[in-house]
Amino acid sequence: MTKEAKTAVIIPAAGSGKRMGGGIPKQYGNLGGMSILARTVKAFADLNEIHQISIVTNEDYLERCRLELKNLGLMSKVREILTGGQERQDSIYRAIQRLPEDVDLVLVHDGVRPFVTGEVIRRTIEAAKLHGAAVAAVPVKDTIKMAEENLLTKTLDRRSLYSVQTPQGFRKDLLVHAYDEAYRKNYYGTDDAVLVEKVGEKVHIVKGDYNNIKITTMEDIVFGEAILGGWIENSRSIGFSSLDDIKMEPEEAAPGEEGETRIGTGYDVHKLVRGRKLILGGVEIPFERGLLGHSDADVLTHAVMDALLGAAALGDIGKHFPDTDEKYRGISSITLLEVVGSMLTSKGYCIVNIDATVVAQKPKIAPHISDMISIMARALKMEEKRINIKGTTTEKLGFCGRGEGIAAQASVLIKRRI
Repeated sequence: MTKEAKTAVIIPAAGSGKRMGGGIPKQYGNLGGMSILARTVKAFADLNEIHQISIVTNEDYLERCRLELKNLGLMSKVREILTGGQERQDSIYRAIQRLPEDVDLVLVHDGVRPFVTGEVIRRTIEAAKLHGAAVAAVPVKDTIKMAEENLLTKTLDRRSLYSVQTPQGFRKDLLVHAYDEAYRKNYYGTDDAVLVEKVGEKVHIVKGDYNNIKITTMEDIVFGEAILGGWIENSRSIGFSSLDDIKMEPEEAAPGEEGETRIGTGYDVHKLVRGRKLILGGVEIPFERGLLGHSDADVLTHAVMDALLGAAALGDIGKHFPDTDEKYRGISSITLLEVVGSMLTSKGYCIVNIDATVVAQKPKIAPHISDMISIMARALKMEEKRINIKGTTTEKLGFCGRGEGIAAQASVLIKRRI
């Protein structure tokens, strides 16, 4: 039997983000509740066709990267997080040199292209298997002209012009050879495809996506937020394969006047069982048992979602994310919380504050509360100081006291924007 080709992804994310301004690199900037890089990683981590991920990032952000991905449940396919080199090409070469022997195909994808879809990734993989080298690209829409000293000199035929994106996919042996030759000749290219072209190999084009933008400026952030703003009606724009089929039905929120405040409450409970991870507020908590459920059974996040939906009179999580639908099996509740937050935003509401309580005899949640607040605040695009989470026991009374399950309740205040 022919062995299955193993596919590795290298995600360079070591740029300084100078064009963006601000105090942190652009790849760690917030986009809809999580970092741009985390959104990019999730696009690949959700696909069965991807076997491992290598991330190359800034030395000062290695731990931040690892912690965020761990808390979002995205570390299962991440093989390593490396310190980047001086140039993008140097960073990728470091990762290439550390790939295991059983990897046959390598994808390279920019860490600041968070809206890549599963379809584009799969097309690139299949073309790379067939031809050895493939890149995602879209036809140029604008008329492209050449100029010298501010004078037009030539108009190019745009029918033959493409805007090349990532992912770019290659047979591993071909990519290694191309990089080795580039360094032997002291040549630096603008992407990986040009290095492969330099050694005489042909690179095939697959259909990309115009939403697969590279976020390098504040204008790109604005466009990215616009893509996220259309999440509910057009989830294809989000590069999360687990959410590709989410179509929220158009629904009117409760009528109300501008500036009106509304209160919502939520409650949820799940059974503790062996063989499951314990996820609370998006944080994986070390414990011998986890909560049983169709999704990740994050009882705290479920209670908060129900409270938010209730405050806006938009039903409950069972209505929007039923446990009879296979596309929600194992899905991160934080991902669903982002959807709920977008729903409220689209109906004209902002969240004033959240107060939630986790009821559990064991384990202690106090050491994890700050991480829970940080993750939920990012998901809902709100300040951490507006979220309060606390834990309590039932003094060993009832099912929670006997350690049979964990419950959570939440209260929220929302307000119509003026």
